Amino acid sequence: MQVSLDIKDDVYKKLVNAGVDMQSKFNEYLTSLVTSKDDYMSSKQFQDDKAYFHEALREVESGEVELIEQEDYDKDMSTFMKSL
Repeated sequence: MQVSLDIKDDVYKKLVNAGVDMQSKFNEYLTSLVTSKDDYMSSKQFQDDKAYFHEALREVESGEVELIEQEDYDKDMSTFMKSL
């Protein structure tokens, strides 16, 4: 498969002058994207995050906690940002 990229001329010249093997670097980068997603999905952190969000959803659905309206959130955030 062939893919084309737009690279700024000055960046391209720097890469060529540095002797960078762009093909292998692109392949490494793309592989790392897939690997990092797979790594996260099988990590303890993912399991912790999943449990956290399931618990938050359960609390909302059971009525233990109540969501606030967007307008109220925006006002609270604006007040908070001004206080920084």
